[in-house]
Amino acid sequence: MFGISGGELLVVGLVTLLVLGPSKLPGAAKTAGQFYGRLQRLLNEAKTTLKSQIDLAELTKSQSDPSHPPSVSPTVPASPPLPAPEPTAPETSPSAAEAILPPAEAAASPDEDPASRT
Repeated sequence: MFGISGGELLVVGLVTLLVLGPSKLPGAAKTAGQFYGRLQRLLNEAKTTLKSQIDLAELTKSQSDPSHPPSVSPTVPASPPLPAPEPTAPETSPSAAEAILPPAEAAASPDEDPASRT
């Protein structure tokens, strides 16, 4: 990792412990980890944005010049097309009243007075 061996990393850790002290070391490690995570997210976002801009430029160039086909990224292999899903019969689900109420009460219309059902 960055050309640092295990012994050198141990020396850096011990010096950091001596400089910060045992009470501040966990907080400093947490802050360093958060900074590293933010840096990683920022770099990944920048890489994604740059790749999308390059792809957009290639697409625009290929649309304006039909003799220049768009290049395919050599790192991403082309995947075969997915098979079409088989048609299935639509499933019927009970209405909300049928799911909550017993069958006799579910058959009654919503504007019917419950007392008139007897």
